[in-house]
Formats: sequence, C-alpha cells, structure tokens
Amino acid sequence: MKQDETLKIVIVGHVDHGKSTLIGRLFYDTGSIPETRYQEIAATCRAQGREFEYAYLMDALEEERDQNITIDTASTFFKTEKRPYVIIDAPGHKQFLKNMITGASSADAAILLVDGVEGVREQTKRHAYVLSLLGIRQVVVTINKLDMVGYDQKVFRSVENDIRAFLHSVDIVPSYVIPISARDGENMATRHGGTPWYTGPTVLEALDTFENVRADSNLPLRLPVQDVYKWDGKRIYAGRVETGSVAKGDEVIFLPSGKITRVKSVEKWQCPDLPSARAGECIGITTEDELFVERGEIIAHRANAPVRTRELRASIFWLADQPFKAGKTYTLKLATSEVQATVLAIEERLDSSSLEVTERFAVELLPTEVGNVLLSLKGDIAADVFSENIRVGRFVVEDGTMIGGGGIIRSFADNSGESAQRINLSDQFIAGDEGNLIDLTGKRGSIDFDVTVSFLDTLVKGNRILFKLRDPSQIEPVALMAYEHHLNFTFSRAKDQVNLILFKDDIVRTVDEVHGL
Repeated sequence: MKQDETLKIVIVGHVDHGKSTLIGRLFYDTGSIPETRYQEIAATCRAQGREFEYAYLMDALEEERDQNITIDTASTFFKTEKRPYVIIDAPGHKQFLKNMITGASSADAAILLVDGVEGVREQTKRHAYVLSLLGIRQVVVTINKLDMVGYDQKVFRSVENDIRAFLHSVDIVPSYVIPISARDGENMATRHGGTPWYTGPTVLEALDTFENVRADSNLPLRLPVQDVYKWDGKRIYAGRVETGSVAKGDEVIFLPSGKITRVKSVEKWQCPDLPSARAGECIGITTEDELFVERGEIIAHRANAPVRTRELRASIFWLADQPFKAGKTYTLKLATSEVQATVLAIEERLDSSSLEVTERFAVELLPTEVGNVLLSLKGDIAADVFSENIRVGRFVVEDGTMIGGGGIIRSFADNSGESAQRINLSDQFIAGDEGNLIDLTGKRGSIDFDVTVSFLDTLVKGNRILFKLRDPSQIEPVALMAYEHHLNFTFSRAKDQVNLILFKDDIVRTVDEVHGL
C-alpha cells in the first residue's frame, strides 16, 4: 500500500442527513480510531445519561484539531486493505456552500448522503449540481437512516428514483446507490442482514472500486505553465501534468502563444534527466528552442492540442454576495492562466435546486443561482470543453479580489483555435539556391503561424526570408505575425504570384532587388 495511492473523498448532502455519523462510523469500522478513545467517549455518554452516537467520534477529532492536540495520523484518515483514504471537510449548511466547493474541488470521489426518511432536499440538489460542475464522476449515493423505516425496500426505491432522476439532469450517473444505516453500520463495512433485498457492495467495497483520477494519463497532455525559471544556464518551464504524459523528444506546442518546439529534458528536483512524466506529477521541462513564454500557457502535444479562444459559452455557479451582472467584466482563472472576461449575455438563469430555466437573457444572477452565459475574453486562452477534459475545462470567476463563483466551458463561441491551419515556420523554412524561402502556395484556408526562437534568430542575424503566397488573403496573417514580432516586410506582385519578404532591419528593399530580378 503506497501513501500516494490515497484517494480523496468528499462527503456532501443536506445538513442533518447524518454526515458526522457516517464519518464516525467509517473511522470506527476501519479501526482508524483507537479503541481506547472510543471507550472514553462511550463512558462519557453513559456518565451523562445519553445514548452513544458515532458522530461523537468525528466531533472528538474535530475538537482535538481545534485545540491543536496531536492526534494519531490514522485518526485523520481511514484505511481499507486496498489503500488509505482522506476525507475532505465539506460543511453542509447553505452558508458554507463556498467552503464545500473549495473542498470538493480537490476530491477524487464523493459520497452524496440522502436521508431515507426526509428524501431529497434542496441542499442535496445544490451539492449534486456542484459535484457536476467540478467534474466529480465517481459518486456513491448513500440512502441513510433506513433503520428508522424498518429497512423498507419501497422507501429506498422511492428515494433512489428521485435522486437518480436529479443526477441524470446534471449528467451524473452514480456508480452505486446503497441503502445504509450509519448508526447501525448496515452496509457500511459489513452487512448486518437488514437489507436482504440489496445485493450490491457496501460503502467501503464501493470506494475500493474507484480510481485515483488525478493520475489520468489516458487523456491528451495538458501541462499548464506554473512558472519559468532560469537555472544552471537553462530555461525551465515548471508545472503539474494535469492529464496525459510527456517524454523527452516529444514535439509540443505552447498555447495560446502557439510556439512549437521539442522537449529536451524532463526534470524534477535532484532528478534532472527523467525519461518521462505522467499526470499528477509536478515537473519542469526544458526545450530545444529557448522560448519566451510566461505563466498561463498550456503545453500540449501538437497533434492533440487544446483550443485557443476569446469567446466561450459556459455554465456559471454564482456564490458572491453581489449579483453576477451582464455587461460587467470579471477575472476568469483557468488552470494557471488569468484573463479579463466580459459577460456578453446571461442566456439562461436557472434555479440551482430544480434546474428549471427561470429567465432568458437575464440581467443578473443572485447568490446560489446558476446561469448559462456567453463570455468575451480580453486575450486568448487555451482550454478544452469540460466534457472532454475537466482539468482545463473549468474555471473560477473573481469579482475584484474575491472569488465569486465557478464555471465549466460548454462550447467555444468563436472556434478561433479550431479553424486555422497552424504552420510551424521552422518546419517550412528552406535555405536553398533561391534564398531563404517559406512556400505557402500549397496552403489553403485560414492559416496561423507558430514562431520559434530559432526562426527569429535567422532574421535577427540579418537574413531575409521570402514568403511565396498562394493568394493575397495570406498577406494578412503574415503581416500580423510580422507586427507581433517587430519585423518588417515588403511585397510585390509578379503576374499572378504574390511574394512577401520578411526582415529585421530598417532598410526596405523590393523583392526584385533582393532576388536580382
């Protein structure tokens, strides 16, 4: 059993549906709380003339933490034979919804708790919707307190149908729906015979079937640049591999800048020569070309890159005290990137507990409300739609310096990163008898350039590069590229051929002069 295999779980649900009892029971049934501590609490209850409750185990641990009393490490976790687990605190009260989101955002899996007597409540639905927004797909639903209704199968089925219907509406398919009594321990770690009609796993058996989603290496590479360091004569691009894997020699693209190069080394502290790294690892890479990029870029394999965009449609969950307003500009943070985002429209305003559309093209969203919105970004970002990659398909929204809400990307409104054909200028560069040449005559449709440092160095050394264009429509992207990199250009027309020369100095010569025509 390895510590890095620890699975983070968040336990959510309506207040008073039994979360503390369930957690206390998990600690007790897995032997994660010392027997002496259990006996002490049980004795205190007897002395006070009250019935022992497993919630007191959780309360006792919280009290010890509040008083900074050192407790056994095992008390903060529980373990099964398969692996350790850590429970992320997630308050159930409505006013703590923001804390719940913060905690749940780092979870691998969730237990959604529903009271079998009260049924699905407003807060249950809000928490379920938040799980959907955060992309938590490994969800166990526990229908609790069934001992209070004699483990009636009809009661369980009725609540099960209600919660499955709501989860379906927010695109969550629960892995298991388990009838339990946290108080009696029914179907927690073992079966006590109260539900002979139930043949599924216990809660612990269900959790053991889940995977550590932080190690999602099957998706395309997404490595957001956390920082760029100059160290030992190298420029190191550091960050955490969110999905996929990266290896020495891989051709990668930095987005949104569009710079392309190859990975020269994959490094960790005191491990400067790793062959590769996978999702979940924090690493640094160096590249064959020394690129001038900043925090916020996403490194991806060129063949399977995220979209570069300035306009997107998203679902927003708003929590701030001040309303989320159409026309207002907020700060959008996605992975390590940060950009100003103006709300072009709140296309739908929804009730977060029923998901009914309450207003179309609303002027604002109130706290705890959900909306489908259209955002215009001041600068480019690289991102995926949420359904394809949750790690770079979700974001938070800041109003001033305060986090006001979060959202997920449903689609890209402008498709700017999808339509243009990307051309690596270093790959297209030809140094031949005709001079330095980029031939674009065979390129059709919109084009966009990936400019590398080695290409720019060629120009800085005084070289001139002839661009052969297919037609005048290609003048604009070449001119834009020249403008962005402080280059000069001139062009001429010979019969039906359009040529353009790119150069770095201040002396402007014609195409004919350069080529002796």
